Amino acid sequence: MRHDPADDLTPDVRAILDRFVLHDIVSHLLRRAHFAAEERFAREFSDEQITPRQKATLIAVYQRPGVSQKMLAEHLFMDRVTVAEMVNRLVARRLLERRPSAEDQRAYELFLGAEGAAMLNRVMPRDALVERAILRPLSKENEELFKSCLRSILRASQS
Repeated sequence: MRHDPADDLTPDVRAILDRFVLHDIVSHLLRRAHFAAEERFAREFSDEQITPRQKATLIAVYQRPGVSQKMLAEHLFMDRVTVAEMVNRLVARRLLERRPSAEDQRAYELFLGAEGAAMLNRVMPRDALVERAILRPLSKENEELFKSCLRSILRASQS
């Protein structure tokens, strides 16, 4: 007879599992909401070949002309290797420009490229529509509360 590993669960764990509702678990809900938001973005911008992270990168570089990749990674809360790979792709597409730093010849500064400006001109007016569509199920008050709760969770995770 084959042994069922579920038989090895303690009574306490069985009690937890018997009451467990995956669809009420915050981490599961956040993951699903994230996927839904990314799917909405992908549908709206499929013609542009841009991801939410790439859009955030273009915006961050526009707002901080001359930013280093290291500082960009910190601002975006992304690891430096991922940012470096993404910047390489954006530079290859002429969405960003990478120039040697005036202060440190080993470092580079990032600037919005001509294609990046054109991309933002096309994307940003539609981006607000995507944001509204994602938050449409919420009242204005709940939308602000939702964002405030997310910021609180993020602040707590950074300390």
